[in-house]
Amino acid sequence: MIKFLLLLFLSMGVRIVEGQEMRFGKYSQAEIKLTEVDFEPEANAVVLEEFSRNQFMGGIQHTNVHRRIKVLKESGKSNGDVKIAYYFGDDGVEMIQKFSAQIMNIIDGKEEVIMLSKKDYFEVDRENGWKEIRFTFPNVREGSIMEYEYLKIDKNITFLDSYLFQNEVPTLKSVYFLEIPPYLTYRMLLQGDATIKAEYQTSKAGVYKWTLTNLRSIFGEPYMNHYVDYLEKVEFQLAGYAVRNKIDGYGTNPGGYKEILGSWQELSNTIREIPDFNSYMNPNNTIENRLKSFRTSSESESDRAKEIYKYVTEKFKFNGKSGDIPSQNLKSLLDIGRGSRAEINLSLLAHLKTNNIESFPMLISSKGNGRSTLVEAPFAGQFNQLILMVKADGKEFFVDATDPNIPFGYLPLENHSSSGFILLEKESGLRPIQLTHRSGIKQMTNIKANEHGELISESTIRFLDYEALAMSKKNESRGEDEFKKEFFNKTGGEYLDFVIEDTDEPRKQLDAKVKSLLTTTASETIFLIPFQYQRWTDNPFQSEYRSFPVDFNYVFSDNYTTIIDIPEGFELDDFPEDAAINTPGDAVFFSYKITKFDGKVQINATLDLRRKVIEASHYPELKYFMEIVISKLKEPLVLKKISQP
Repeated sequence: MIKFLLLLFLSMGVRIVEGQEMRFGKYSQAEIKLTEVDFEPEANAVVLEEFSRNQFMGGIQHTNVHRRIKVLKESGKSNGDVKIAYYFGDDGVEMIQKFSAQIMNIIDGKEEVIMLSKKDYFEVDRENGWKEIRFTFPNVREGSIMEYEYLKIDKNITFLDSYLFQNEVPTLKSVYFLEIPPYLTYRMLLQGDATIKAEYQTSKAGVYKWTLTNLRSIFGEPYMNHYVDYLEKVEFQLAGYAVRNKIDGYGTNPGGYKEILGSWQELSNTIREIPDFNSYMNPNNTIENRLKSFRTSSESESDRAKEIYKYVTEKFKFNGKSGDIPSQNLKSLLDIGRGSRAEINLSLLAHLKTNNIESFPMLISSKGNGRSTLVEAPFAGQFNQLILMVKADGKEFFVDATDPNIPFGYLPLENHSSSGFILLEKESGLRPIQLTHRSGIKQMTNIKANEHGELISESTIRFLDYEALAMSKKNESRGEDEFKKEFFNKTGGEYLDFVIEDTDEPRKQLDAKVKSLLTTTASETIFLIPFQYQRWTDNPFQSEYRSFPVDFNYVFSDNYTTIIDIPEGFELDDFPEDAAINTPGDAVFFSYKITKFDGKVQINATLDLRRKVIEASHYPELKYFMEIVISKLKEPLVLKKISQP
């Protein structure tokens, strides 16, 4: 985000009021005897305890870290390879000192300890000012207890490094201790149920301590690609600092308090005044004339905005770099034709303004940025991407111009945020992001016998909005032939014809028209699955428990209709029962209904997802619900040949 330079002056150290809870090299019998984590028995290793103690000395943060891990299974030996990243920058913004590490094994009933020496630690340069300390514990085996500790010194105290309580293996105990001196004040951002509910206040002002226990490991789950957004963590942003009295050549300059980013408008002004950022917001006359080289004459604002959007997405190539602050000015982007997300979206803003269409930059926290919700305070570090809010014909559109395959008014799924920080000249602040769409699958199928006694299915399967974007991307990336093959394997039957129609106007839509041979009327009994295409063929939720919420990315509504002409000489012998069910809180609704009329049978099914994120606490109900839905959609209708008298 933004690097704020603070000339913090105070040299008074801060007294440590509480020491570390572990003693290096001292192990309890419980730690030595532990062979399995009761709440996660399949774990191959476990963090027995970790402690982060933070204090300030002379305006510099000192962090003492102590971490202890035990290997429980052979597959857990990889935890003996350790990497510790830190930001060195150009002048040692962060540095790591005072490293100690050892491994302990029980050999013939006795503790065998190996201490690591300086030659065992390696420093590796990474990109953009980052460095890494790497080392490997020797003689790692089942039962090994490994621990290390170090001191990290950080000169940049505007944003304190966030502390994650969870790890890739289960954690029995994680402690974060922070003492803030009276001359500094911080805004606090907590995330995760356990972190928020923890009693972190101590008896001393400015001293905080979180102790979290029995935390599950971090691992991927279906429909949760970005679990980092829901991890237990705590972080801080500087809110202000005390200023000392001093004597200058004109007399006494009284001390006081300096507030840092005390309001949303102040944060907005700070960002907008960055020279590269301001070049897009207020281009000079020369650049303005270059922008005017593309003019649109469409009557409606929406049509003009779409034309400009198309022009920008085709003219400027995304270099793959995300972020919310440009690193090159508008002139440079116009010359090079290649830029970051912030630069391309801000260039779109400049083009829109030149054509008299209102647009405003908006900062968001994209999925995978580590935040499930935004804090309602000017906490600058919570944002990582820049999009636009465009006003046209009295409507609001949220736009990202980095992908020419995404139409105007749609956002990449990674940028589906519930709110964002809009940067205005006045009244800047958080605003809800309401994406207007009607995503879903609409399927219409007719099944009837031809003159050869073959049961033919003809379906139009329509994918709308974000469903269409996903299918269109899959079609493009895999090629039409492979896409058809995969699609038809899902629909079943024998392929006869397949046509794809893809359009962006008036909304994103992809139609798949499928014709297939299901079976013949030669059999005495015919089993028909009514719906040729289903969103899921199997329940995606198989685990017994769930650690993170289920994120479907967007709400949707699926509607399936199939009409079957009962072949001559057959009757409807058996069919599924009607059903209507929903999950707690009406997050998901499903209905199934069969109607018989004039030698036909019509089957209708509806699946409505009304909330895109479902809490982990409701996972058992969701899993059971999905079992019913998928089973219901697979139930066949049975046609039986009429007995001859």
